Amino acid sequence: MGEGNKATPVVAFFDVDGTLTDRGNDDGYEVMPTARVQEAIHAFVEQGNVAVVCTGRSILGVRGLRDMPFSGFVTLNGTHVILGDQVILNHVIHADMLSRTLEEMRRVGMEALIEGTYGNVLVSGVSSDMEQMRMPRIEDYERAGGRMEFGKIDFMDSSMDAYRASEFLTSCYTYFNVGDGYHELSIPGTSKGIGGRALIDALPFEPSRVYAFGDSENDLGILAEADVAVVMENASDVVKRHADYVTDHVHDDGVVTALEHFGLI
Repeated sequence: MGEGNKATPVVAFFDVDGTLTDRGNDDGYEVMPTARVQEAIHAFVEQGNVAVVCTGRSILGVRGLRDMPFSGFVTLNGTHVILGDQVILNHVIHADMLSRTLEEMRRVGMEALIEGTYGNVLVSGVSSDMEQMRMPRIEDYERAGGRMEFGKIDFMDSSMDAYRASEFLTSCYTYFNVGDGYHELSIPGTSKGIGGRALIDALPFEPSRVYAFGDSENDLGILAEADVAVVMENASDVVKRHADYVTDHVHDDGVVTALEHFGLI
């Protein structure tokens, strides 16, 4: 008998980039797993289980996934958590901290994407690597009256030297290398694990088992929170050391392999 047939549901948290989908196969806000992965998520939920997206992306960046049977969304590395229609957790970069952060980024010439639940914006630096994301510049966003509520910062390899040149940025944020040349800065005291625990505590039942699927450093919190940590073959060795089970590469629909392995579909 599979885990999905237990008296209380299994809960599974799924990272997006590098886990549910290949980072290169999305288009801005739109993201969609392969047909095989979609079918597996539907089958998992049809067994009476609960599927949750657990991502560094904002809710704006998982548009395609919102049409799938996910009951909750742990977004922005755990700073914004939604269960059904209810906001369970919402942490944002404090206004004074944001102001100082922008000042520092401009001083050192760092280019970054700052993500929030209501808008994602670009901070221009000395390169143009992130212009392809077609996001508004923060100055234009603020001038248009956008909500200045952000939970996470992204940057690329080209801005690493600028980031390291700022003692303020390196000491005031939690840093993650998320692979493929991408890096993240999160609010200290927040993580996917903390966000995931808040969602579990808000459920009207105690899960029979909690699974977490991930591939990068920002997944370590939720992998530690889970009863079973499933890590993708494409993950770094650092992340694989925290795995209870290493599944196939994202290109080979490793999420499906693991769900089948554990009898969840």
